[in-house]
Amino acid sequence: MTPSRSGELLAFAEDPDAHVAIGPDQERILSDRYCVTFAPGEHFWSVSVGRLRFGAGDVAARVAEIRGLAAARGRKAAAWTVGPSATPDGLLDLLLALGMESESDEGSVILVLTEPPRVQASPLDVRLVTTYEDHLAAVEVGSQGFEFPSEDALDERRRAPDSFESERRGRHSVRLVALDGGRPVATARAWFSPFGLYLGGAATIPSDRRRGAMSALVARAWEEAARSGTPALVTFGGRMATPALQQLGFRAVGRVRHLVDRFDA
Repeated sequence: MTPSRSGELLAFAEDPDAHVAIGPDQERILSDRYCVTFAPGEHFWSVSVGRLRFGAGDVAARVAEIRGLAAARGRKAAAWTVGPSATPDGLLDLLLALGMESESDEGSVILVLTEPPRVQASPLDVRLVTTYEDHLAAVEVGSQGFEFPSEDALDERRRAPDSFESERRGRHSVRLVALDGGRPVATARAWFSPFGLYLGGAATIPSDRRRGAMSALVARAWEEAARSGTPALVTFGGRMATPALQQLGFRAVGRVRHLVDRFDA
């Protein structure tokens, strides 16, 4: 891999929202200071903020600016990602001082895969979601796997017809569902970019964990990345997922911290 290609891939891995294709139901505001992406839904993660390049003296002003953009769209919260390239130094503490909260103590590991994953045969069948029935099944599995509160699960279910139509028309991402004898047990979603696919939203229902679902999903996502002419996968890994992903061939290239910013619309 050339140095320029490597640099582009690392930038993509750190801030995927700034690089992936977005759907017809999304809006992205990309400047030299930040990237804000608005997606449908009531969750705080329906507004994502990243690629932060603030000046040393304008952090409060930029936060107020982004909060204003979100409030103008009727949003009440946002998910912020602070990566190793974010500026200025000490930005995480400055954001916390402005009222944001850490989503977790350790954040996530930035993971990159540039070779075919080291996977073994799986009893699970993974296929692309192409029908509304599969889409709804994937939504239900995701809600169970992430153990969404009932109101969040209801919101995902309510929006399923629209999200299916957006994904079908936009062709900006693919949704995967893993089945055990026809029974949906895991899901993930992969977003396209010029540099590879960003793999997110991976979840397995509690009763079927540790059966190789993640391995099977990664293998199928890699096939899509290779087919698209961009053979690379990037993702964020938490404490439990990272070791398993590294066994598949992902390498750690840094760490990000996730913050939740809640404000009145």
